[in-house]
Amino acid sequence: MDAREQDEQLVAAELARYDRELRRYRKLRSRIEADFARRIEAAGFRYFQVTARVKSRESFERKVRRAPDREVRDILGVRIIAHFEGDLPGMEQVVREALIVDDDSWIDKSALLPLDAFGYRSVQFVGLLPDGQQAPGDDAEPTGTQLEVQLRTALSDTWSELEHDFRYKSARQLPREVDRLFALSAALLEQADDNLDLIRRQVEEARTAAPTGDGGGERGYIGRFIQYDGDSRSLDQIITAALDVPFGAVTGTGRELRSVVRAAGWLQYDALAEGFAEYSELGRRLAIACASSTHDILLTDAEPQRPPRSFRGIGVYWTAMAAALVAGASLRESRVPDGRLAEYGVVARHLFEHPDASALATRSRYEQAAAPVGTLDDASFAPIVLD
Repeated sequence: MDAREQDEQLVAAELARYDRELRRYRKLRSRIEADFARRIEAAGFRYFQVTARVKSRESFERKVRRAPDREVRDILGVRIIAHFEGDLPGMEQVVREALIVDDDSWIDKSALLPLDAFGYRSVQFVGLLPDGQQAPGDDAEPTGTQLEVQLRTALSDTWSELEHDFRYKSARQLPREVDRLFALSAALLEQADDNLDLIRRQVEEARTAAPTGDGGGERGYIGRFIQYDGDSRSLDQIITAALDVPFGAVTGTGRELRSVVRAAGWLQYDALAEGFAEYSELGRRLAIACASSTHDILLTDAEPQRPPRSFRGIGVYWTAMAAALVAGASLRESRVPDGRLAEYGVVARHLFEHPDASALATRSRYEQAAAPVGTLDDASFAPIVLD
């Protein structure tokens, strides 16, 4: 059998597989759209669109024939369209939590462009939809349905679709002037995406700039930061995923959050931004080491009956907590008992002095030494030791 006959057999086998699985793929498409939209909305995002699709048989066959010996991994695909470019990293993190991601497949199309060029911008990767037999972290080979994920802004999506139809489906060579116009349009759309993020930040700042009688001025700059700073939102998602707890609204977080931000000395927006940039990595490690994943994350001892729940701003909370504890600042306004704060202080200083120490290993050591939840008595608290 020659190479051509072998290729035809491979193509026929792949087409037969496509036909067998088509009905299942179509059912999965609707489920994926609904599930991903629910997850993204639950994470606090408002402006987005989720669209899943099954590759047509004709398109599938063309791709197989181009490389018969290479697996087609995008029969099932989902596209996440964000109205604001600043939302894309957070949305990507949400989607990753639903999949077993092949990180080698991750591509940022914009990174492939020359520094002085503008063009197609999209983040793409392939992940597995677990079928129930396999969970992340198992030693066995992952099983499940492969799904290609694309994340891009609405403006980038419009541009790429038009460019694909006008440029790559054209029957003849396009004039050089058309190429120049495509490049110019891509540059303008990239600037428009940046402008939309800036507009959103400035509109929100204008809405919350004026102090109110209930402390709105302070709430304003902290609220603006946790709402619109991309690094803050990403850290919220990272900590939530690391602790594996639900994300949503938690009563009483505002007061507690403001107490630790004040203790850190971050009394203005710029101070908060600078402090967060300096201490966010320590805050992440402190949260992983200390935050409860079986009781209320903030007030474990004050309200031990509440279940754990993450919230928007959890990254700022633990970052400010870490900064205040390392600096030896007073946290008298916090509702966390003094004994528990003393424990957190020992852990924060240990992580600060040992930047290469594993947060998970530190968590294990801390759990063995910490006072049990709900039984902490400040009067008889015995300091713990990690070093």
